[in-house]
Amino acid sequence: MNFVNNSRQVSKRIRDAVHGLIIFDHSKEIEKLAWKLVGTREFQRLRRIRQLGVSELTFPSAVHTRFVHSIGVFHIARKLIEVIQRELACDFQGERAELALIAALLHDLGHGPFSHVFEGVQKSRAVVKRHEQWTAELIRNPDGEIRLLLEEHRPGFTADVAELLEAENPVDIYHAVVSSSFDADRLEYLQRDRFMTGSGAGAIDFDWLMDNLRVAEVSLEAPDEDEGEDEDLKVPTFCLAMKALPAAEQFLLARHTLHEQVYFHKTTRCAQKMVGKLLRRIAKLATGAEAAHETGLPLNHPLLRFYQEGGETLAAYLDLDDSVVLGALSLMTHASDALVQDLALRIQSRRLYKTMDVGEFGSDPGRQAQKIRDIEQYFVQAIQNESVIKDDEAALNIYSVVGGDEERIHKRLHILDARKPKEISELSPIIKALNDKKMPIRFFFENEEDRDQARTIRRERHAKP
Repeated sequence: MNFVNNSRQVSKRIRDAVHGLIIFDHSKEIEKLAWKLVGTREFQRLRRIRQLGVSELTFPSAVHTRFVHSIGVFHIARKLIEVIQRELACDFQGERAELALIAALLHDLGHGPFSHVFEGVQKSRAVVKRHEQWTAELIRNPDGEIRLLLEEHRPGFTADVAELLEAENPVDIYHAVVSSSFDADRLEYLQRDRFMTGSGAGAIDFDWLMDNLRVAEVSLEAPDEDEGEDEDLKVPTFCLAMKALPAAEQFLLARHTLHEQVYFHKTTRCAQKMVGKLLRRIAKLATGAEAAHETGLPLNHPLLRFYQEGGETLAAYLDLDDSVVLGALSLMTHASDALVQDLALRIQSRRLYKTMDVGEFGSDPGRQAQKIRDIEQYFVQAIQNESVIKDDEAALNIYSVVGGDEERIHKRLHILDARKPKEISELSPIIKALNDKKMPIRFFFENEEDRDQARTIRRERHAKP
C-alpha cells in the first residue's frame, strides 16, 4: 500500500553558506514559480558569471556567482515583503508583493561576462545598453523560457516584472524591494561579498535593521519654495527608526569599506582595465577578414559572433559568460595580434600591469594634481596606446555603488526623526563627513621600468619618445 500523502506539496531547499537553509515553499504558488524560474536556461547561465568578476585575482576565495547571489536576494526580498505586510496591514497588496519577489529573483539576469567591465567596453564602443535593459529583454523574450513561466502564472505578469526592473523612479513601496537604499540586492551582497572575500570589515547588524525597518514617504526632489513642501512628488520607501541610527551608520560604513577595500582594490581595478582592453581589441578585430587568425579564436566563437556586425543579438548575448571568456584565453595566447596574445598570457598567468597610486606622494591635493600632470605629460603617447592606463573612475563616497548612480533621493538612507524622514547625513556627523566624493587616481603600467620612471620624474617638458 502507498502511505505517501500526495496532497502535500514538496518544498525545495538550498543550503547556503551565508543565509543557511533557503526554502522554496511549494504550497505557495509564487515560490513554486520562483523555483521553476531558477531552473530555466537564462537563470542557470548566472552560474557562469561571477559576482565579483576578476576579484578572484585579488581575493582567491571570491568565486561566488550571480546565481547564488540572486537566490540570496530572493530570500531577503521575502523578509522585506514581511516588513511591508507588517507596516501596511490591511493595505497590503499581494499581487504587487509577488511582482517584487520575482523581480528581485531575476534582477541580475542580464549581466554580461565580467558584468560592469563588459558594460564599460560596450559604452566605449558607443553601445549604451545597461544590464537592466538586457534583463528586461531576456524576460520579455518570446522564444525564452522565462516569459512562458511568467505568463502561465498570470497573463501580463511578464510586462509587469520587466517594467518594474526598468523603472528609474519608484511608484510604490514594492518597488523599494528591488531598488532603494535598503533593497534586497544591497542587503545580500554586503553579507556575501564580505564573507567570500574574507574581509574583516563591513559587518552589518542585519536582524536589528530589519526589526526597525519602517515605511514612509520621501520627496524625490527638493521642495519648491513657491509651492511648498506638500506639492513636491513623494514616494514611499524604506526608512529606519531613530533607535537604529547606529546600525544604519554601520550599514553605510560597511558599504563604504567594501568599496574601498574590495570593489576598488588597486589590483582588482588593474585586472578589470586589462580585461576591458582585451575585449575592446577583440571587438575591433572581430569584423576584419583575418579575425580568426588575429584573435586566435574560431569564427564561430561566441565572442566573435557577438562583436561581428549585426551580431549583438539576444541569442548571441546569452552565449556569453565568464567561462566563455576565460576559456578563450588559451586560444588567444596563439593569436597573431601581439596585443591580444600578450594580454591573454598576462591575464591567464596573473602577470598584471604594475600599479601606482598617486596617494603614495602624499595626501595634499595640489601635490597629487601636479604629479598627475607630470605623468600625463611624460607618458602622453603611452597613455594614448594604453601601455599606460589612467584610472580616475573609482568615485568613492558613502553612497558608492559599482556601475550605478546613487544621486536619486530614494537611493539614500532615511531615518525617522519625530516620524519625519530625514536623510541620514542630517543626523549623523559620521556619515556627513564621508558624503564628499573621493577619487583615488591610479596609473597602471605595462612595463615596471615605466612605473619606476613615473615615480621619479619631475615636471618633464617633453613626452616620452
